[in-house]
Amino acid sequence: MKKWTTLLAVATLTLGLAACNETAAPANDKEVAKKSELTLQEVYDKSMAVSEELKSVKAKIDMKQTMQLPGQDVNLDINSLMDMDYIIDPIQIHQTGTTSMKSTDENMGSQEMKMESYITKDAFYMYEGESGQWMKFPQEMMNQIMSTTDQSNPSNQLKQIEGYLEDFTFEQDNDNYILTLEASGEKFTELVKEQVDEALQNMVGAEEVEVDMIINSVNYLIHIDKETFQTNKVDMVLDMDMTIDGEKMNMKQDMKSDFSNFNQVEEIVIPQEVIDNAVEI
Repeated sequence: MKKWTTLLAVATLTLGLAACNETAAPANDKEVAKKSELTLQEVYDKSMAVSEELKSVKAKIDMKQTMQLPGQDVNLDINSLMDMDYIIDPIQIHQTGTTSMKSTDENMGSQEMKMESYITKDAFYMYEGESGQWMKFPQEMMNQIMSTTDQSNPSNQLKQIEGYLEDFTFEQDNDNYILTLEASGEKFTELVKEQVDEALQNMVGAEEVEVDMIINSVNYLIHIDKETFQTNKVDMVLDMDMTIDGEKMNMKQDMKSDFSNFNQVEEIVIPQEVIDNAVEI
């Protein structure tokens, strides 16, 4: 079960824009007062340039997951609400939120956890609400987190999905370029598998993990601001079957991410009280 827990910790994919020569149609056939004539290729190029210059951002994440536990006729529902301030270089992250878990097995019960964490290039501190204790994690875990964070960089994600973007629908309203995707099948299994494999191997270190997955369906809704070309919204609904080292499970995930305060998060400082009271793991 440790490997399944590790997989759930892997950051969910952040998607960007495609290369295409068509302009954006009005979303839902509504009138657009300020219609942009930029093509998808032009929007993609501008978004790439902006993402590569991004220094910091604030994110709100609402994620709902349902998993069928390996080898058991038991479903586990996990709901997470997270607020995150993120400085990219040098990495500084402050995250707060709650995670609730409920199982269809009455014997497993349910629980809600309040969580808070600070991450810098040198340290990783996390507050565990049930024990009321701050914990400091070892340097080797920091190295794994840093590798996973590299995979979450918006410019890296834009590059990785470029070959798939002809499948996205390109629209616009008065404020945003809107990309949507409803897909399934082997082509999109490879898109997800490549990124999950790399992130998972980074997190478990030298131990090799065999991951097979089938994407039953994947839907994306992405908003790009028409003035700044920043990605301000990424919604993803995913249904997939996974096998990790012979253990099989189904996972359904609905994640809504909203981004704001672009390049306005200036510094994240770990409170001295956290440093002094943390227990080293």
